[in-house]
Amino acid sequence: MRILFTTYAARPHLYPLVPTAWSAIAAGHEVRVASTPSLADAVERTGIPSVTVGRDIDADSWYSRNAFVPRRAYDGEPEDAAWVRVTDQLALKQAAVAEAMADGLVDYGRSWRPDLVVHDPVTFAGPVAAQVLGVPSVCHLYGMARHLRLEIADRTGTEPNPAFLSLFDRFGVAPRVDPTLWIDPCPPSLRWPGQREISRRQIRYVPYNGPGAEPEWLRTPGRRPRVCVTWGTSQQKKMGVGVIELFGRIVRAVAELDVEVLVTVGATEREHLRHLGDLPDNVRPVGWVPLSVLADGCAAIVHTGGTGVMLTAAARGVPQLGITKIPEGRFNVERLAAVGAGLQVDQDRADAATVKDAVARLLDDPRHAAAAAELRADIEAQPLPADAVPALEELAAAVAR
Repeated sequence: MRILFTTYAARPHLYPLVPTAWSAIAAGHEVRVASTPSLADAVERTGIPSVTVGRDIDADSWYSRNAFVPRRAYDGEPEDAAWVRVTDQLALKQAAVAEAMADGLVDYGRSWRPDLVVHDPVTFAGPVAAQVLGVPSVCHLYGMARHLRLEIADRTGTEPNPAFLSLFDRFGVAPRVDPTLWIDPCPPSLRWPGQREISRRQIRYVPYNGPGAEPEWLRTPGRRPRVCVTWGTSQQKKMGVGVIELFGRIVRAVAELDVEVLVTVGATEREHLRHLGDLPDNVRPVGWVPLSVLADGCAAIVHTGGTGVMLTAAARGVPQLGITKIPEGRFNVERLAAVGAGLQVDQDRADAATVKDAVARLLDDPRHAAAAAELRADIEAQPLPADAVPALEELAAAVAR
C-alpha cells in the first residue's frame, strides 16, 4: 500500500504525523511525506521519505500585521467574538497555503498514485488531492482539546467555508468536506465536551519533538526541583518578540522559588535572545533538546498552551502552567485545568506574583501531580499508532475492490 502523508510547512503540524507514518513503514507500506519547500529540512530529519510540492506563501506578512493576535470582544459582542476573528484570519491563511500547494500535490499524486492520503486538519490541499485522485482521505488530528474546523464557516457546524469550496472548483471536482476517517491522538479526558461526533480512530499520543541528543547534565537529577519554561516558536510568530520579553519576566519570577529553571532557547533566533533580559544564577538556558527528553526530569512546566507541548508534558506526567492568549492555548489549558493536571493564567494577567504563586501550587499541592499521573495513564491506555494501520489498510482495500 502507498500512503501519502501531507502537511503544510509547520513543524507542530508535521510532528504528530510522524509516529503514525513510521508505524505504516514498519508494517511494510510505502510512505511519502509531502510539504512545501520550507519544511523540507524538518521532514528529512524524521527519516521518512519525503517530497517537496508547491510553493511557500509569505507567512511573515500575515504575522507582521498581527492578524492572529486576539483582541477582546467589543461591547455587545458575544464572548467568543475575539477568538472567532482570529480563526477567520487563520482560515484565510490556510486557504492561501492550499492554493499554493494543491497543484503540486495533485501532480505528485497522479504520478505516485497513492492508495490514500493522510493530512493535517488544516492542510486543505490534502482532501483536495484525495478527491481528485479518487482515494480515501484520513484527517490526522494533532491532539488539540477543542478541534475548530477552519474549513467550516462557523468552525463548529456543517456549512463549508467558501474559500475551502473554491479549492475543489479549481479541479472541477465535488467538495470533500468530511474525511473518510479521523485519527485522533487527544486522550478522551482532555476532549472538549459537546463536540460533534466524528468517525474517530483513537490512538495514543506518542511524543515526537524532532531529533536531538540528551545532554549529559540532564542524566543527573537536580539538587532542586526542575521547572521547564518554554514559549514555542508558533506563539512568537503570532505575538511577536514581546512574548520573549514576557517570558523573561516569567523566568525571573519562577527563579525566585527554590528551583532550577530550564528555559528553552534552541528554537529562538540568536538576535532575539536579548529580549529575555538578565537571567538569575539558578536559570539554565537549554539549546535544542527534544521536549520529551527534557520533560522527564521536570517537576513542572510553564508554556503557552500549544498542543504539542501540552501533550508531550501530559504524556510524561508533568504538572503544567499554561499562560494563554490565543484560542488553541486557551482551550487546551482549560481542559488541562478541568482534570486537575495544570493551572491556567491569562497572558494579560501574568504578573510575577501570579506566576510565582501558580508554580508554587503545582510543586506543593500533591493533587496536581496525582492528576498529571492519571492523565498520563489515560494517554498510555489508548491504542498505539501502529494499531491504526489496519484501519488504513481496510480503507485502501475497500477502494481496490
